[in-house]
Amino acid sequence: MWSASKDTAGRRVAEWLGSLVALLTGLILVVALIFTRTFAPASAGIGDPYYPEAGGSGYDALSYVVDVTYDPGTAVLSGSTWVSLMTTQPLDVVHLDLMLAVSEVEVGGAKAGFTQRGSDLAVPLVTIAGLPANRAGEVVNILVAYSGSLAGLKFRDGFDPVYWNGAETLISGEPLSASAWFPSNDHPSDPATYDITVGVPTGVEAISVGTLLGHGADPAHPGEDTWHWRTATPAPTYATMLAVGQYDVETVPVQLDGVERTAVYAVSEAVAARTQAMDWLKESGAAVTALERHLGRYPLNALGGVVPGFTLEWAGMETLGRPVYDRDAVGKDNVLFHELAHQWLGDTVTLRQWHDIFINEAMASYLEWMSVAEAGGATPQQNFDHLYATSKGAFWSLRLSDPGTRDLFTRVYDRGPMVVHALRVRMGEDAFSRFLADWAGQSGPRSLDDWRVAAEKASPVDVRPLLAAWLDGTSKVPSTTENGFS
Repeated sequence: MWSASKDTAGRRVAEWLGSLVALLTGLILVVALIFTRTFAPASAGIGDPYYPEAGGSGYDALSYVVDVTYDPGTAVLSGSTWVSLMTTQPLDVVHLDLMLAVSEVEVGGAKAGFTQRGSDLAVPLVTIAGLPANRAGEVVNILVAYSGSLAGLKFRDGFDPVYWNGAETLISGEPLSASAWFPSNDHPSDPATYDITVGVPTGVEAISVGTLLGHGADPAHPGEDTWHWRTATPAPTYATMLAVGQYDVETVPVQLDGVERTAVYAVSEAVAARTQAMDWLKESGAAVTALERHLGRYPLNALGGVVPGFTLEWAGMETLGRPVYDRDAVGKDNVLFHELAHQWLGDTVTLRQWHDIFINEAMASYLEWMSVAEAGGATPQQNFDHLYATSKGAFWSLRLSDPGTRDLFTRVYDRGPMVVHALRVRMGEDAFSRFLADWAGQSGPRSLDDWRVAAEKASPVDVRPLLAAWLDGTSKVPSTTENGFS
């Protein structure tokens, strides 16, 4: 017997079951889609062809808040650093660089796991079934607690940024340095800001980068003085430094752009000619004013300089607003101009990769040439002519656009500024001046290819053959008008 009511009820049940099945099928498909989604995994190393292990991928560092104590007698540094970063992709692990032993990690205020192999610190983010916990554009805050001795740290490729003698310590150098004392994305393509607090024994000075916010006895830690520094301008990690020891420190007002700022100068008591060194450092304000005529407004809030008691492997290092100078460089104004030019060219306009080193060192070297000439020294044309006349085969055999790690810091200081001068001659004075100011007025990572394109756009004549000959060639550049010879 057929019943209409039973048929209607059956159809309703069937429809309900069909809807449920469709819904469950859809959910299964969505879940399957999510769980099978792929994304590029973060890597230990930012991808630099010269230093593949440096840094980490998948994020941009925003700021580092460093709070450490240090004993120069034992070289033991301990404390913690807050790393604030923004993800640039779905991210399940953050790779940082740190050479000291990590004891604890927090992510967003909660304890987290970590692994440390050599200088690579890997911090997994919370994941669900293999999915990244963070999408691109999210801010992640990581607290790292760590401790260890700076003495005997072994850096890759023979570069050692740590100087220590039991009484005094300096951490400064490139291509790597920050990872000696705080966790970081230790690569110039990822500039960030820094807030640095250092506790040291009473009567010991701790000099770093940025503005000195305060220093003095710490009531919470008897027998300890605290020094607090902060930067407002994002800068690469190699532009940080830490100098600890017995220093003469002078804080003086300086006029820059019509605004009074505070300059902090420090000279180690181990430097015999301390008064001479301090007087020379105080010339920094006038040097910045001279450089501003070519590069535009000084990009930082802080100014200063440091002369430690060590014999360094270099004459100067462009640490942010407060370059470090070898004591044998004291009185050499060309070094002062060079390192201060880096405050624009290197510390504000940063490197995308280390093989782009030309845009740092060649440009700063040419500003050194220009500034020395304006102070009554040799002209850029005289320097250019002398180097061209006296250079031998090996001088020309290195490809400036790809110098390699062994010769990274060689020909960019002499053949490099020759390229810039040739470009200046070929472009003409007005076009070159605009190009120079425009380039220095940028911020963030740039490449040598970016520099080439900017020069080509700024020039009223075709400079591509000139740049190819000077940057890519491995033989002496012919002395033709097209190659920038007057």
